[in-house]
Amino acid sequence: MSDLGDPHGYDFGTGAAPSTMSEYDRESYQYSTDDDFSDDDTRDGDHSASDFEAESDDGNDDVPPMRVSPPLASVRARRTSVSAESMAPTAHDVHVEKVVIPKSDEQRERIQAAVETNFLFRHLDDEQYADVIDAMAEVPVAEGETIIQQGGVGDYFYIVETGTLDVFVTRAGDDEEPTKVADYGPGGSFGELALMYNAPRAATVTATSDCVLWALDRITFRRILLDHTARKRRMYETFLEEVPLLSSLEPYERHKIADALESVTFNDGDAVVRQGDPGDKFYLIESGEADVVKVDDHGDEHHMKPLHKGCYFGELALLSDKPRVASIIARGKLRCACMGKKAFNRLLGPVTAIMARHTQEYERYPGEEELSVTNDEGSTAAGDEAEGEAEEAPAPEDE
Repeated sequence: MSDLGDPHGYDFGTGAAPSTMSEYDRESYQYSTDDDFSDDDTRDGDHSASDFEAESDDGNDDVPPMRVSPPLASVRARRTSVSAESMAPTAHDVHVEKVVIPKSDEQRERIQAAVETNFLFRHLDDEQYADVIDAMAEVPVAEGETIIQQGGVGDYFYIVETGTLDVFVTRAGDDEEPTKVADYGPGGSFGELALMYNAPRAATVTATSDCVLWALDRITFRRILLDHTARKRRMYETFLEEVPLLSSLEPYERHKIADALESVTFNDGDAVVRQGDPGDKFYLIESGEADVVKVDDHGDEHHMKPLHKGCYFGELALLSDKPRVASIIARGKLRCACMGKKAFNRLLGPVTAIMARHTQEYERYPGEEELSVTNDEGSTAAGDEAEGEAEEAPAPEDE
């Protein structure tokens, strides 16, 4: 197999796997990799009970021999092993410079179009997308060259810029020639499982013409996610500290909430919540602005001070299912972090027990005649209309 080389200077390994959790990816868990290891390369855990007993007999006689149940492999075929590098935040405190490989606007658009429907990239925000696209390296491939080999382990995910490739699979225990199962052209992608863990490739991919591929390695991808996740966690925790209803929580409890918040995006004019709907979620605004609109008993609309980054609303939904007293409408693109009552209860137990620490904080809110979203929803974001000021969590400094 031709060695493509690593666009970032690492050993390129054997490449990648077929696209988007296809049946060939799932079958990778069925393939045995025993032939890939010699007797000297036995993996951890590949021992029988007699091996353990023999080892213990060679040691201290005072220690009884270990009693080990027969390995699962004795009753069924062994599953393929997978592994992944530790990427704990504490292990990567040193700032790592972003990898930026120049690309034209057309190339960036094609790369984004290829990955935006992929399950691994679907929930990335705009900044993460930009970092992923910046880090992709161009890889030229000659006709007839094998990019990945079935059963091999590689670190890269690929997107096809130009050219065509064929995908072949050899079934386990099948001595016949590999069977062509798919092909890729411009815009195609494969090998996304390499971004999650080391696993044997489920197929062989060979170029049927000269190709140009874009490649992204696992370490770079995980560093991008780790960096963004850590920064979002710090931002969420800062916001949560300013929510009166949650101010009685211990730091570790706010940390758990910050990790469990889900990011959702709304387009211009979308209703985040509608007046009269039951309240079941709490929201923090990550970016963008939103209008607060309340319709009174006479059908007249009242507009309050717009919400922006750091504002929050609907936190009393964690206490009750009271209807929303106002509508929150996205003004332009809006990104919010949200959490429902069920998730909150699952993490921290019954909400009422936790809120009992700080219930007096909410006794001071004005009546509904003030047209304040804080009234029934507990949203300090819109604030008291009489005062014309909104409470908000301070946005952390950009890093």
